[in-house]
Amino acid sequence: MGEMLNSGIINGQLASLLARFRHMNAIAIVDGPFPTYPNVELVDLALVKGFPTVPNVLDAILPLLDVTSLFLAKEFEEKVDSKVVNEYKTHHRGIRTDMIAHEEFKQQVGKTLGIIHTGDAIPYSSVILKSGW
Repeated sequence: MGEMLNSGIINGQLASLLARFRHMNAIAIVDGPFPTYPNVELVDLALVKGFPTVPNVLDAILPLLDVTSLFLAKEFEEKVDSKVVNEYKTHHRGIRTDMIAHEEFKQQVGKTLGIIHTGDAIPYSSVILKSGW
């Protein structure tokens, strides 16, 4: 009999998406209310409002990936309490982070390899991970 995966990413759909994240790819990790896109793969991890959060997912997957930059909506810094913004940014592991307008952010999500949907209730906390850009 085969061995059951008992460490690392154990969600099969998420593990598959991460295995396909290569040079010049992007993956979005989005908050609870963020829309879905019919032509972009969705990995729905949301369980309840507030869990998991974008930082929960970042902490689990960033050590496994070669991420060269992150994109956030400018509105995250403009409309969310600075303590929350600073706490969230500690989970970026020092990776270069570029701020773009929320409308552009939504357009970029539509071009990603996949969307990881969280239950995060913090507005504009979504992030796009890029490799090789």
